[in-house]
Amino acid sequence: MIRQLLPPLTLALACCSHAVSAQENDNAGSFFSVSDGRESSASVSDGAPFYEDKERGWFWYEDPALEEDMAEVEPPAPTLPPPPTPEKPAAPAAPSGPKPLSAEWFRKNMEKYRDKAIDEPTHENVSAYMYLQRVMLDKAEKFTEVSQRVVMSDSVLDENARRPIATFGAFAKDEMSTQGIEKASKKLAESAGLWFFYASTCEFCVKEAGVLKGLMNAYGFKVLPIALDGLPLSNGEFPDFTLDRGQAKKLGVETTPALFLVKPGENGGALQLGQGLLSGDEIVKRAIALSYENGWLNDDEYQDTLKVNPIQVDNRTLQSIDEKTVNEPGELVRIIRDNLRQQL
Repeated sequence: MIRQLLPPLTLALACCSHAVSAQENDNAGSFFSVSDGRESSASVSDGAPFYEDKERGWFWYEDPALEEDMAEVEPPAPTLPPPPTPEKPAAPAAPSGPKPLSAEWFRKNMEKYRDKAIDEPTHENVSAYMYLQRVMLDKAEKFTEVSQRVVMSDSVLDENARRPIATFGAFAKDEMSTQGIEKASKKLAESAGLWFFYASTCEFCVKEAGVLKGLMNAYGFKVLPIALDGLPLSNGEFPDFTLDRGQAKKLGVETTPALFLVKPGENGGALQLGQGLLSGDEIVKRAIALSYENGWLNDDEYQDTLKVNPIQVDNRTLQSIDEKTVNEPGELVRIIRDNLRQQL
């Protein structure tokens, strides 16, 4: 019976011994923290690289698993640089200065050649300057010749329309002007008079008094002498003077003698002719010009006093000329000429 139980007992003891041995091996592995890697082999991903599975002692005998979803990436093909763009031929540089031997060129360079000829008077330098001077004079002469022909063929540009060129014609124009001045002055003397501000100690006032006496005799002007200091002139002229009662301050008198052309009435006023000594001709000239400006003389009366006909381009025409017009010589000439012809 003992022989019959021996084999099963032996097998059970062997199994127990094997279990105890396995448990001791586990405890020993945990104690020394050493493992052959067999217990962790199941936890390592099949696709993990071999260096993450080094705990297994036989990893150098295995081929590392390749990731199925990792495709080998080919390096990009090298990009070729674009072909070089052919360089365009450089445009010729614009001339930096004026055209040689033009009027502008002569203005900028003639003195340079003259100075060089003076500082270094060699035959070559002096000849260069002299010949350049000859070219400049020839250009000026050609311009003068053409200008004369243009003026002679256009009555608007001819100065003979403004004042006679011939001597006897100029004398006739001067005589007409004198008659016109006399006529205009007498007309002013009928409606206006002269206020004469003076001081008894002023020597120029004495001289001016003599001039005013001449105007009274020539044109019939009435003169009102006003004494700033309340005293008569030293030579006894204008004994019937009046005292200044604020007129000088109101009119802005600052020095003596002072003359004003005064016209009473609704369209009148006081026009300053000047402060200081004036000649008779200058007094009349200023009186006529200021009277015309203020409407005391009409156009015909004023034109008759002039020695030169005032043919001028008016401001309205000048303002009508724009940038486009000045770049079209024909149109520019037409506009200006039409305006001047209306004044002939």
